[in-house]
Formats: sequence, C-alpha cells, structure tokens
Amino acid sequence: MKYESFCRQKLALWIGMMLLLNCLIQEELYWIEDRLKAQMPSSSDSDEEYEAYQQALEQVWEELEYFPVPDSTLKDTEAVSFENTWQAERTYGGKRKHEGCDLIPEKEESGYYPVISMTDGVVERAGWLEKGGWRIGIRSDNGNYYYYAHLESYVGDWKEGDQVQAGDLLGYMGDSGYGPEGTTGQFPVHLHVGIYMPLGVEDELAINPYWMLKYLEEKKVKWDY
Repeated sequence: MKYESFCRQKLALWIGMMLLLNCLIQEELYWIEDRLKAQMPSSSDSDEEYEAYQQALEQVWEELEYFPVPDSTLKDTEAVSFENTWQAERTYGGKRKHEGCDLIPEKEESGYYPVISMTDGVVERAGWLEKGGWRIGIRSDNGNYYYYAHLESYVGDWKEGDQVQAGDLLGYMGDSGYGPEGTTGQFPVHLHVGIYMPLGVEDELAINPYWMLKYLEEKKVKWDY
C-alpha cells in the first residue's frame, strides 16, 4: 500500500510539472506574439495587414542560414555575445531608438573577427555611413534588407549588384562610425546587425534581429582565425 501511495504521489508530481511546463511554454509563445504585434506599423490594425506582416516575417526566418560571426577553428574562447537591446536609446545624431542587435566580441580587437552573410542576396549598399561606419547592406530575393555595420574593412571591393551567397565573407568586425569617413574608436568593437522588411511602406520596417540570432547560434560555420 505504501508503495502504491508513493507511486501515485510521483505520478501526481510528474503531471503537475508537465502542466507547469506547458503553461510556461504557452506564456512564452504569448510573449513572443505580443512582441511581434508591437513591431507592426501603427496603421496595421486589420487582419489582412497583420497576416501580410506575419508572412513577410516568415520569409525572413526561411532566408536565414548562418550566424554572422563564425566560430574559430583555432581557439574555443573567441566567442561573441549579445543581448536584446532592441529599441534601446541612442543619442549620437539626436535621440533615437536602436534598430538592431549588437554582437560583442570576447576579444576586443578591430579586424580580428570575420563577418559572413546570413543569407543569399545582392549587395545594395557598401561604403561609409556616418552612423554605421563601414557597412554593407544585402537585399534578399524576397526584398528583405540585411545590414552589417561598424566593419573594420571589407573583403574585396563590394559594389552594388554583386551577388552574395549565405556564408560568404563580407569583411571584419570593427569600431568604425559616428563621424566623418574613417572615424574609429568612438565605441567598443562590435557588429551591428539590422534586418528590415519592405511591407510596401515608404520607410522600411525594422524588426528585432535578437530572436533570429538566437536561432542562428545553432548554425555557425567554422573559420580559421
């Protein structure tokens, strides 16, 4: 009898834990859905517009292939970290919101970490941008724009129209930007990643790359550095 009572207690405890886990997962899904809705344009209050937004967002997920900073084949410690700083305040050039995610290297050395393309696409922008430094923008076949900023240098002479494959080396992480062409050292070395969807609006819609990058952490390539 004692054994049967013990088994029933264990079963009840297991069922309780499963119910709690299910509730936590469901709450996380609700939280993510709320975050997605918060990113929608303020004018998008119809079911059709929300569906179009979700479909465009799904295309972004489908395009993603690799984490933008490869793992080192030579050292296990040359890692990068990142936090969800979406919409955090920035002040250079006036108050504004952070429209991306910053990847912070363990080793703060400009030009050390390679940066690769997360997707296939075509180079749409390359060169100096005051706020982004040496940056490169890749436009996917679905029209989404992938923005890599604050590079130390490029690999080759990227120009508008160049084809890019997921995993292609774009350049090296740096600390360029926040000033006239060639400005460096205004902030720590890092890679700013931005993702923008057109959605038929005049100004492209920035979306939070944090969850995409978390997903891509399991999809890293190896690089000799």
